[in-house]
Amino acid sequence: MKEKRYVMGDTAIARGALEAGVRVVAGYPGTPATEIVEECLGVPGVHVEWANNEKVAFELCTGASLCHVRAMPVMKHNGTNVVTDFLMHVNFTGIRGGLVLISADDPGGLSSQNEEDTRILVHQYAHLPVFDPCSPQEAKAMVKEAFDLSEKTELVFCLRPVTRVCHARGIIEFEDLPKELPAAHYEPDRERFIMSGVEVPKFGGLKRPQIRHRWLNEKQPLLQEIMEESPYNWIEKGKGKVGLVGCGMGYTLIKEAEQCLDQKLPLLKLGTLPLPRKKVREFVKSLEKVVIYEETEPFVEGLFKKIFHEEKIEVEVLGRSGFVPSDGELNLQMVLETIQKAAPGVKVNQPEVPTLDIHIPIRTRTQCVGCNYRGILNALKQTVRKYKGIVAGDIGCHDAGSFRPIELQSTIYCMGSSVPMASGMALAGINRPVFAFIGDSTFYHNGILGLMNAATNKINVNVILGENTVTAMTGFQPHPGTGVTLAGEKTTKVDVPKLAQSMGISYRVVNPYDIKQCREALEAAVKEEGPSLIVSSMPCYLLSTRRGQKVFEPREVVLNPERCNGCMICINDFGCPAISFNKQEKKVSIDPMICVGCALCVDVCKRGAIL
Repeated sequence: MKEKRYVMGDTAIARGALEAGVRVVAGYPGTPATEIVEECLGVPGVHVEWANNEKVAFELCTGASLCHVRAMPVMKHNGTNVVTDFLMHVNFTGIRGGLVLISADDPGGLSSQNEEDTRILVHQYAHLPVFDPCSPQEAKAMVKEAFDLSEKTELVFCLRPVTRVCHARGIIEFEDLPKELPAAHYEPDRERFIMSGVEVPKFGGLKRPQIRHRWLNEKQPLLQEIMEESPYNWIEKGKGKVGLVGCGMGYTLIKEAEQCLDQKLPLLKLGTLPLPRKKVREFVKSLEKVVIYEETEPFVEGLFKKIFHEEKIEVEVLGRSGFVPSDGELNLQMVLETIQKAAPGVKVNQPEVPTLDIHIPIRTRTQCVGCNYRGILNALKQTVRKYKGIVAGDIGCHDAGSFRPIELQSTIYCMGSSVPMASGMALAGINRPVFAFIGDSTFYHNGILGLMNAATNKINVNVILGENTVTAMTGFQPHPGTGVTLAGEKTTKVDVPKLAQSMGISYRVVNPYDIKQCREALEAAVKEEGPSLIVSSMPCYLLSTRRGQKVFEPREVVLNPERCNGCMICINDFGCPAISFNKQEKKVSIDPMICVGCALCVDVCKRGAIL
């Protein structure tokens, strides 16, 4: 029975996949795509899991697809980078059951360590089709059609929603889920699915990779034909010689901007790659200039210029190569300003923005009050200061230690990069202790290899593993060290000390709420030759409290103002949000409404002002 619900874009995407008959869903947590996987949970006959990383998720889903089962790997743009190796093989072999890759981009890096445009990777590099939705409603429709077209073309289809689509809300029509789905079956086809540089006699001895590349190239005219007729591309009539082109979320912002214009400009809405070339030609027939709004790179802009060059179309193309800002997320003000610049004759009624008479401070990154990472980070800062060490950081809640006030980690790149980067620093001969700080979920994602490499090559690097037994930053998703699956079923929990022991690495397990114990372990590790591992082991405080579990015995923490000399060590070396500094009194204070009584700050204050 059909019903309408007001839901997030991620929920709409998940529902579209379920209505399309998806049977296997796998991914790795990452904003803005996390909820897509979780919203698929609980449907009979649908396997849903958090994989170790995105590459494993994609490969798992491809295995299901080869058995004629519809599957969906889900990830954010950083994860799509991780799967690139496999992507550049599955594009050559093709698939069987519908396989739709969800690659969610985060323009502006709202919840990411970088911003990038995966349309380039998936479409230009891998030559695979991409749907770019402008709303939750369109995202749902697109994902359903993508499964059908994936099977029709035997190719992976990609849905590329951006954060504003994933986290927007809309009224979505929920339709019935399919009751009967085709049974899984497998037929071997080694000439297709064994990617190897062997000669194929029936193709005159050409190597198989070239043959499969040719197969992919021969699919392109079919994709072009499909996108020419796609319902996700259309033209809206308007007045003037300046046309606007909205790709995905760019279209939504143009529609919002139209409410501030005194006339409607010609508008081309685009939601597919390949582009509908005929529609593009039709749109620009009477135009002198087009402005293209897309997230984030000037990719479609470049395709327009290529088409115009090939077909000798003399229309000026403007976009994110400089006319529209080349970085960051599109917004209404940006669209209005560039329309006014491109079409000076159009009156733009700028919306009034109320001024605030209060100062809103910029929020800094920090851990939750009571987080166990704060104890190990404090111990590490003291050790680094004493031995003039360097810390390579990684992705996770602990990365807040790289910002003020702690300012500990010196580098943060991508998942698992901490240990190899620290290893390189150690090998550079700087004669200073080098540390790597990595969380457990990141360790299982792509960190084990770095540790194994350090062990094999006897690199003098000190690795701190924050084991809070959950992927906390993205919403408490389980991982191989949690001991349960996404569905809540008990499973084998990885034993990190045994893993280290099998590599021949010296290891110590510490309680992060015992700063003295952490300091002693770090001091011992620094004095050792070769790689060492310190496992800072304690479940996530926030999740534990929600479950009614204690990770420490809370106690009342008070400040003795007479002993406080305003040195601010408790702020600069600890960074607890419950502790603040009064500039007039030149003393700190502890907010009892925020403090949770972990009492770590008692150890931090050497004057005994915190009791």
